[in-house]
Amino acid sequence: MCIHLEVRKLQKIRGGSFTLSIPKKWVDKRKLKSGQQMVISEEDDGSLIIYPVISVSEKPLKITLLLEEFPDIKTLEYNITTYYIQGADRIDIVSKKIIPAEQKRKLKLLRLAMPGVEVSEEGANKISFQAMIAPAAFGLESLLSKTSTFSLHLQEDAVKSMMKWNFPLAREVIERSGEALRHYRLTIRQVALASISKTTAKEIGVRSCQECVTFALMARDLSRLVYHCSQIARHVLSLEHKGTISREILNLIEALSTAVHNMQKDAVRSFLEKDTKLAVQVLRKMSSVREKEKKLLKEVMAKVKDVDTAVTIGLIGRDLRRIAGYSVAIADDGMNRVLTPTSRFSVTKRGTG
Repeated sequence: MCIHLEVRKLQKIRGGSFTLSIPKKWVDKRKLKSGQQMVISEEDDGSLIIYPVISVSEKPLKITLLLEEFPDIKTLEYNITTYYIQGADRIDIVSKKIIPAEQKRKLKLLRLAMPGVEVSEEGANKISFQAMIAPAAFGLESLLSKTSTFSLHLQEDAVKSMMKWNFPLAREVIERSGEALRHYRLTIRQVALASISKTTAKEIGVRSCQECVTFALMARDLSRLVYHCSQIARHVLSLEHKGTISREILNLIEALSTAVHNMQKDAVRSFLEKDTKLAVQVLRKMSSVREKEKKLLKEVMAKVKDVDTAVTIGLIGRDLRRIAGYSVAIADDGMNRVLTPTSRFSVTKRGTG
């Protein structure tokens, strides 16, 4: 990218205010007119950003997909959800011929995976999805906090299903993880909208491009927590027709889960509260989690005779350790959110000696 810099003088006018002329080429390129309202935004580094008052809602992001261009319905569904995540306001699916009723039924169900989306238009060869909610309705910190709460409860219940040998609860955990995925999609959509609209960014609590990146990283790491919680529940289900687990091993799993649960809770709090000291504490707890996993594996190898059961318990320990690993990643996201340069224009004075 070629960046052109111009130096212009401030002009003082009556009343003590100052004016600065804007390059005519820039005004013409953006088709601006005299009297048009402009937004002046002061960034954390002291620089000013100027842009015209044009909201995202005035320029909806519309996508049209031709059904015949997709080899199967799954590929089409993936494209639809991805365009939703990337901020599309309206997605039209059109066909050269009548869309089969079964395909249309599957497409309609897809709206359940995209929070705030409804079918806005339907014809014999067309179906349209429309985002019905304004981005300002969902602050990013609030969405991240809710997704974290989902994940914490999923972990609690996944481990509880093993402790209580409660397989219906394990199935319910897997089902519930889908709702957490819906929150993830909405969160990433908000991040995408913030990246293309400064107005939206400010409305949902994003102060800068750097912070927008950390929100995206945080959302991704939370989604991995949800995945591993659902994996624990799946491992528990695979034990349904096996013998019961000894109390000693269950106690070790519970101790490991408690340590991991606390790490996740503290990691998310360090991000939301911008607490770097708490983030460092989370980073230091990883070695303790590894030791607890190692102790569990030793007990399994010594006491569990059935190979499938031993492997499954080991996988549960591994998933708990990976939740701890992603908790460390979230703490690191929090550090990166806070520890950013305050000004690109700062000057360092050299010492004379």
